[in-house]
Amino acid sequence: MKNSISIVISTYNGVTKLFETLKGISQLNRDGIDFVELIIVDNASTDETTDFAQNTWKELGEPFALTTVKELKPGKLYAQEAGFKIAKGAYIVICDDDNSLASNYLQIGVEYLTKHPEIGILGGRGIAVSAIEIPDWFEEFAYYFACAPQAPQTGNVMPTRNVVYGAGMWIRKSGYDQAKELGFQFILGSRTGKKLTTGGEDSELCWALKLLGFEIWYVDEMQFQHHIPKDRLTMEYRTRLLEGMSSNGPLSWVYLRIWKNDSTQRVTNFWIKELAYSLRDLLRSFLSKKDSEYRKILVRNIKFYVKYRSEFDKKVNQVITYRNKCQAYLKNN
Repeated sequence: MKNSISIVISTYNGVTKLFETLKGISQLNRDGIDFVELIIVDNASTDETTDFAQNTWKELGEPFALTTVKELKPGKLYAQEAGFKIAKGAYIVICDDDNSLASNYLQIGVEYLTKHPEIGILGGRGIAVSAIEIPDWFEEFAYYFACAPQAPQTGNVMPTRNVVYGAGMWIRKSGYDQAKELGFQFILGSRTGKKLTTGGEDSELCWALKLLGFEIWYVDEMQFQHHIPKDRLTMEYRTRLLEGMSSNGPLSWVYLRIWKNDSTQRVTNFWIKELAYSLRDLLRSFLSKKDSEYRKILVRNIKFYVKYRSEFDKKVNQVITYRNKCQAYLKNN
């Protein structure tokens, strides 16, 4: 079906969060949309998440079909993959378990994806809501909380950025399926329980389709509320979040470098070259009196190259291989 949508929620211990999310989904306007399904993936929860979700959906009138899945391997990435595998829709919408999609979210997304077949990934705009006052520092870091515009205006996110955040993300299922058929595999870490490592489940999905020739778009009027509890509006949590986002180290830049350099050749001992560059830049940073944050990044990268030296080249070559397959596919289709 052309206008068919699978809404996928990945949740860990979602009993205290899911009600508002499910309530919002139950009130979505579905006029003109052929098919909608809701898939909730219980990601190794230790509470009664699955039962709660099923009972709450019944209380909300079961406006469309709900399927619940249990993914025992911890990590949002694995939970999303489990949901994607059974998704029947032409489009997938990722809804986090603390999001409330606006009533017109589906209609806006379908309209853009139908009119623009070049779009592979579509992002919306998160709006922060909380039971407490939002702190003054939040606006500067709002994007990292998935609560900010993702481009100056609606359209292709380039050149502002290359990816959009995962909350509220739309994925063209045919593009995702093609990426998997060509051997796409994630190389970055994923959020697991209270561990805030992020990357694979959103930015890599964008790159997977971008390398296949699709565009990444942002739509400003397509909005959702992000319910943020008070314990996530602290300086301590902000620090943990930023550290989690940077914990994948130099691997986070692999896609961009391969994209820019148009590299198609496999590499060997690439990590040694990158380590040397980082050591050189660290020395130069002291001579040029660069700020301490810049040096922290370099030190973190140096540690990363040493610790993961056996894996780094393998990951880089994995992306290069996927890119080569994408180029061959695009040339022949």
